[in-house]
Amino acid sequence: MIPRGTGRRWLASCAGVIALTVTTGCQSSASDETGGDGPATATSSPSATSSAPVPVPDAPVEASDGKVVKVPGASMRALKTYKRVSDYGIVQGYNDEQSALTLSPNLTQKTSLDAYAKEWIRAHGGPKRMERQEDAVVGGKYNAWHVIDTRGPTEESHYFGVMFLDSAWLINIAIYKGDPWSLTPEEGEEVIASLLASFKTDLD
Repeated sequence: MIPRGTGRRWLASCAGVIALTVTTGCQSSASDETGGDGPATATSSPSATSSAPVPVPDAPVEASDGKVVKVPGASMRALKTYKRVSDYGIVQGYNDEQSALTLSPNLTQKTSLDAYAKEWIRAHGGPKRMERQEDAVVGGKYNAWHVIDTRGPTEESHYFGVMFLDSAWLINIAIYKGDPWSLTPEEGEEVIASLLASFKTDLD
């Protein structure tokens, strides 16, 4: 049975991601001394500014195999325990009582993953709020920047920004905390790795 608090914090999380998507779209035309204008292309990203490791379990990662979470240009698989809690067309949200996934297209005119990450962090509270981690690989082959917002009292939000050709996507994986049934850090890492492994573009 899903606890009463879960609905409230999911709605807050989903609303935040929608706001982040809209805000990022507004910010995407801003200039950045670290990246030029023009269509985004897939690039190899430099090392992140934080020494914190990307969650990678020791065992081979099995991609999640729940319902397909489809947005324009890309898709992921939810966990089997997830239920859809929001459908805003380009923003799709799923969760259970322990974690949540939101997938949406994102807007950027930056031509490198690093410039895209810096633009997004600056638009969403800056480095004091959004902690940059080492870049991740999603879907087995796509580079993604990784940012954590740990200030929420009830969840730890991981954001991943993916660029491929002229498209970009934002993945938000929230790990709920503070409840007796909360995931351990190791279990949270496994959830994140499993979800990220399921990412695909429409060209796959």
